Amino acid sequence: MQRSLGENIWSMDGPDITFLGARMHTRMTVVRLAGGGLWVHSPIELDAALPFIESLGETPVALVAPNKFHYLFVHQWQARWPNALVLADTALQKKVPALSSALPLTDVAHASYAQDLDQVNFLGNRLFSEVVFFHRPSGTLILTDLMINLRTDDVGLLPRLYLRFEQAEYPDGGVMRLYRWATRDKTAARRALDRVLAWQPRQITFCHGEPFLEDAQAVLRREFAWLT
Repeated sequence: MQRSLGENIWSMDGPDITFLGARMHTRMTVVRLAGGGLWVHSPIELDAALPFIESLGETPVALVAPNKFHYLFVHQWQARWPNALVLADTALQKKVPALSSALPLTDVAHASYAQDLDQVNFLGNRLFSEVVFFHRPSGTLILTDLMINLRTDDVGLLPRLYLRFEQAEYPDGGVMRLYRWATRDKTAARRALDRVLAWQPRQITFCHGEPFLEDAQAVLRREFAWLT
């Protein structure tokens, strides 16, 4: 499924994966940059994405692997567009040697897309870090796994109960309970949250589950109340 999130920004769902017994889709976000070219966040399988990408009439200039779990299809895109920059979360670079030569994602947006996007590294959790992005023209906060909001209509009882326990079940999903428990350096996490709130996003998209397309500020304050 493709969804327009505003002018020059789209999300597209890819093939399903299984997580804790629950089927869920993958999702990428694509931005047409003001300076030309496409910025691709968490690329999905290329065969599924290629017709849509070609329909945009631009080629990718930046491929983003935002955490240590979302990188599986980057090599397909890099082979198709070898001139595109690959940017990766630093924890991912340590995990996958093939990405050690990628540009590291920091708190500063790369010049290739800084005109359109801001970013911050959401730290404080030793098990999980993620670089989050903000598309200024559309007011869209772009997350990866920091929030999950899965429909469970066709999910078995045990996975559904687990997702409910983790607070990842639609319509009340968001930041998972395990992530909250594992965040030890709340000062670092609050620092990132302050950056995010200062952006004043109007909507939130992420890779798994239904996005929050309204009341983004209220959602953020609710889901991160444990940091305040």
